[in-house]
Amino acid sequence: MREEAASGEGTEGKARGPHEVRSAGFKGGGADEGGDEGQDAHRGGPGAGVGAAQDAVALYGTSATGSRLLSGNLDLHEALEADLAGFFGYEAALVFAAGYMTNLGVVSCLAGRGDQVYLDEKAHASLVDGARLAQASGAALRWFGHNDAADLARQLSASSTRSVLVATDGVFPEEGDLASVADLVAVCEEYGATLLVDDAHGVGVFGRGRGVIQHLGMQGRVPLMTLTFSTSLASLGGAVLADAKTIDFLRHTSRPQVFSAGLSPADTAAAHAALRQIRRRSDSVPDALEAAEHLRAALGALGYDVAGASPVITVRFPDRVAMLSAQRILVEHGVYTNVVLPPTSDNYRLRIACTDAHTPDTLDAVIGVFASLREELLPRYRQAA
Repeated sequence: MREEAASGEGTEGKARGPHEVRSAGFKGGGADEGGDEGQDAHRGGPGAGVGAAQDAVALYGTSATGSRLLSGNLDLHEALEADLAGFFGYEAALVFAAGYMTNLGVVSCLAGRGDQVYLDEKAHASLVDGARLAQASGAALRWFGHNDAADLARQLSASSTRSVLVATDGVFPEEGDLASVADLVAVCEEYGATLLVDDAHGVGVFGRGRGVIQHLGMQGRVPLMTLTFSTSLASLGGAVLADAKTIDFLRHTSRPQVFSAGLSPADTAAAHAALRQIRRRSDSVPDALEAAEHLRAALGALGYDVAGASPVITVRFPDRVAMLSAQRILVEHGVYTNVVLPPTSDNYRLRIACTDAHTPDTLDAVIGVFASLREELLPRYRQAA
């Protein structure tokens, strides 16, 4: 891939990092690593992100004010990157100003002329658009069947190209299912491909908070991992984790990184506080998983067509009218769900995302609403089917 093609140039003659790291002596907020035990109690609890963001704004202002290669690099960024790399078991990390830009910047930067990019057919739009940008630079874009490592192997075995990037979600947000990471690792290792797993929806939930890569026992065997802070760290932004050489290449070459202002102080500090919370609770089973298992089983027992193996639960409907009618009726009874429909998906679903904040009483209330509306929702559901 491009990193190898450009390795002859290296980064000699370029600054190996930003010219200057701006620091305001920020301690990170929170009664944990780097925090102050004497701070307000909310700093280390569920509101830790709010307190950390407020402290960061007070010390740094509201903006990083520039690209990280120029004046926008903060000690906040580097501290977060060091902790991300340590927690997930990678050599280095690089923080981007948005989750979408993370995948866009990584895929488009690492793949170019003569390379091939293989995507799961249900890969997130940010991976797709990153691959399309790489395609504009001369890379070939290919698709493999959803969670079908055998299909990927068939295509790689027939390809003469050995410079290949394979990308997949860790948890597919529209279906709620997990990627077959172990099978993909085996195929990529056999054919010398580089695997990227976007674990936006797995971090904080699976693998003692470290995501599906660790959950499935593949730590140390996935060269590239990305995550978005909006879905996993209660903030904005994103990050890529890899070996130090790849991160250094991306830092100086990825256009969404080079030509965007650094992540704001507030968002950076809030994400770091959330990471501390995940580390603090890493030995316990997330309430979100238990909540989803309970709700999924209850809805299935009521006769609803449910799917998913994560905190994302989908309730499938046969057509647009049935799905939108069900959503409207549920909202009128106090239950909010997201609609999933083409072109985002190839079918019609209502999506429920369980979190640690969903208590047993909340879940029972939701189940009660679905049960009371069963006769109203299911007849049209089955009639349309």
